[in-house]
Amino acid sequence: MASVHDVVAAILDRTGPESPMKLQKLLYYTQGWHLGLTGEPLFPNRIEAWTAGPVVPEVYLCHEGSREVDGWPGGDGGRLSESDADLVSTVVDRYGSFDRHQLSAMTHEEEPWRSARGDLPDTAPSTARLSEAVMARFFGRMITDPATAVAEAKASAHLEGLEVSDSAVAACADVASGAITTDEAVQRRLRQLLKTA
Repeated sequence: MASVHDVVAAILDRTGPESPMKLQKLLYYTQGWHLGLTGEPLFPNRIEAWTAGPVVPEVYLCHEGSREVDGWPGGDGGRLSESDADLVSTVVDRYGSFDRHQLSAMTHEEEPWRSARGDLPDTAPSTARLSEAVMARFFGRMITDPATAVAEAKASAHLEGLEVSDSAVAACADVASGAITTDEAVQRRLRQLLKTA
């Protein structure tokens, strides 16, 4: 298992100087995608559901009060395995163009942060830990085949006491396979509802 400090150093090796908030979000996405791909955490440190999104408190204590982080003396990105270094590069390529506020807003819409916070308002302080199981499931669904993703979504809804109609399952399958966009699926459902009203 990698050291969180080595992961931070690897991120900064690829991004250059970065805001602490954006660094934290890139760290969260690296952990999330690692969990989704392997089922195992990349680093052992807890990630908490703070108001600005997921934060690794141990890393926060190292950059607290900084406006910009331009190096990480406590870590060495070269210590990561080749596959872990490739994952860091992929995460930076995928999320690096977003600013810190966009990344924070994205995490607020995602299941791991929302699940950890429960019923707390978005602005309420929290030190609740993000569940690695929830992160693995959330990110894993993004890399599974369309049929598996739809089946998992239906099963999750059922566990929450919700029934999913056959037409909703069909729409999910169409979206997952790329046959239609999410917007087109919503428009199709609205047309169906208007016909029955």
